[in-house]
Amino acid sequence: MFWLGLRLGRPLTRCVLWPIVAYFLLTGQGARRASRGFLAVALGRPARLADLWRHFFYFASTILDRLYFYAGRTRALDVTVHGAELFDPILRSGRGALLLSAHFGSFDAMRAAAEQREDALSLRILMDLSHSRTLNAALRAVNPEFLEAIIDSSEADHELALRIRDAVDDGDIVGLMADRVNNVRERTVQGSLLGHPVQLPATPWLLAAVLRTPVILGLCTYEGGNRYNVHFEQLHPGGQAIGSRQRAAFVARQAQAYLDHIERHVRRNPFNWFNFYDYWTRA
Repeated sequence: MFWLGLRLGRPLTRCVLWPIVAYFLLTGQGARRASRGFLAVALGRPARLADLWRHFFYFASTILDRLYFYAGRTRALDVTVHGAELFDPILRSGRGALLLSAHFGSFDAMRAAAEQREDALSLRILMDLSHSRTLNAALRAVNPEFLEAIIDSSEADHELALRIRDAVDDGDIVGLMADRVNNVRERTVQGSLLGHPVQLPATPWLLAAVLRTPVILGLCTYEGGNRYNVHFEQLHPGGQAIGSRQRAAFVARQAQAYLDHIERHVRRNPFNWFNFYDYWTRA
């Protein structure tokens, strides 16, 4: 697909998405069941086949567009950015911040928007390179500098924390997903999304407390066609000391605030939700 995308261009390559989406919609029983369950809650009605198709097609579209964002071929993409001014005081401070996102919409469009400011942000991405090896190899082939901006989250916990601390001290913005628990050993915090309980990783908020760093939410919704909407919103201003006795309450409060922000965007455009599994915690 990436080979075709670079040679045929986006309009022609998008035609190939139709049979691909049809294949996965027909054969992906687990993903289809997860999509139907989530959309029923988000839409407030039973999800129809057309809804499932749109959900799968949005996901496929954002995967294809990763190619163009990483290759710097964004002329055909219409990306609108809201809230970029939140980074101005962070840049003036000389220290970095945490940029939290979710498996919702296009992380790559959001990343490209952050890096294309006139005073371009130094953005480091927390990513487990042991997953999606084929896709990562394809992105690396398109953009050889791909790995330079990555902090490999598969490292030991203490080494990872030190790398994030050093990046923030150097003035980097560290981007990470905060909506999934990927490690059974990871500390978690419970919150609520769309009225259902969910477990989130506590690590981002523990880092924010220890590093006293600002936390920005970055989400980018795919609006169909070639349109993307990037939203940056402040979750935590940073700066203040948070003692060990207050951290549990701080983590719980901030994790729920993060979910509340996401819920607002999910209700507006639920087809950007890309957690294709049974997401909510069962009692």
